[in-house]
Amino acid sequence: MLVKRRELKYPIGEVDYYKVNEMFKSVLTPDPNNRENGYTIRSLYFDSINDDDYYAKAGGEEVRKKIRLRIYDTKTQSVKLEIKRKININQIKETATISREDAIKLINKDYSVLLKYNNKTCESAYNIMTMGQYQPVVVIDYNRRAYVHNENNIRVTLDSDIRSNEFEFDIFNDDIMMTPVFDYYNAVLEVKFDGDLFCWISEALKDLETINTSLSKYCNGRKFYENYIL
Repeated sequence: MLVKRRELKYPIGEVDYYKVNEMFKSVLTPDPNNRENGYTIRSLYFDSINDDDYYAKAGGEEVRKKIRLRIYDTKTQSVKLEIKRKININQIKETATISREDAIKLINKDYSVLLKYNNKTCESAYNIMTMGQYQPVVVIDYNRRAYVHNENNIRVTLDSDIRSNEFEFDIFNDDIMMTPVFDYYNAVLEVKFDGDLFCWISEALKDLETINTSLSKYCNGRKFYENYIL
């Protein structure tokens, strides 16, 4: 699956979080995966031996990428493999589904499992990961509330309770110890869309005590690396 779209990100505090959540509930369609308090996402990010993707993001390069595994339940038997690319203002996300067993092998740096899928995303990930000697570097957990609108393929997400672990990479472990990414309550509002954004959404965002910023859960989740390795 290949998805191309624009993406805006806003760090928001607790007051704005509940304000926009109520607004979006009334004017957009809740994601079918939403439960009463949203749903959990866990991602494991990989980076090259030289942390090229980290430095590309931190340095604000116009063309960059991230590779991750993503699950929504630690008991799942299928795992999303995603390559997320940024080209100027546009986002391109390539997604393939691999088995739990192959995800474990990938975490252990056995990239050859990707070749059996006969899938362009898996082949691309294999080439990138072998050439760059990729390895797992951080697990990111968070809670998401999501809302959609059919026009312009609008998808609005509210991510909160963002936590990370830079030392344990077993994404299927329920007891993995996670550390808050932010030192204070903070959530991330993301607005993804094709074409132009509806003016009423733009107007609603103007009232928030925040601005659109190039925020990265991946980079913010690597606190130990940033504080003690760099």
